[in-house]
Amino acid sequence: MKLIITTLLILSLSSCSNSFINKKLQIEKIGACNNDVLPTKMISNINGERYEFNYCLDENFDGTNFTVVRSGDSLLVQFPATTKNTALFKLTLDIDAKPAYHHIKLGNGQTIEVVPTDKF
Repeated sequence: MKLIITTLLILSLSSCSNSFINKKLQIEKIGACNNDVLPTKMISNINGERYEFNYCLDENFDGTNFTVVRSGDSLLVQFPATTKNTALFKLTLDIDAKPAYHHIKLGNGQTIEVVPTDKF
């Protein structure tokens, strides 16, 4: 009887999910929007990944009203809808997520493939 209770307790505790998404966004307004697409720069560290890229957003964007949600093995980064007055921003997005993800899809449809690198 003790063995059954112990086994059930271990199974119930191990089935708990500890998935999470931590995000932080730094913004810098660069100027007017243009069609030049610069590559996304990815930097990995022990606290997750950092992505640096340029993105056209509403000129009054303050960096607080965006979402990051999980969809399968991808993260969807959604920004608010833009108005006629847009500006080009340099965005630095820090993401730490568990379980691992393999793609990030930005609001404009751009997909970033996450390629792990050897740290040592």
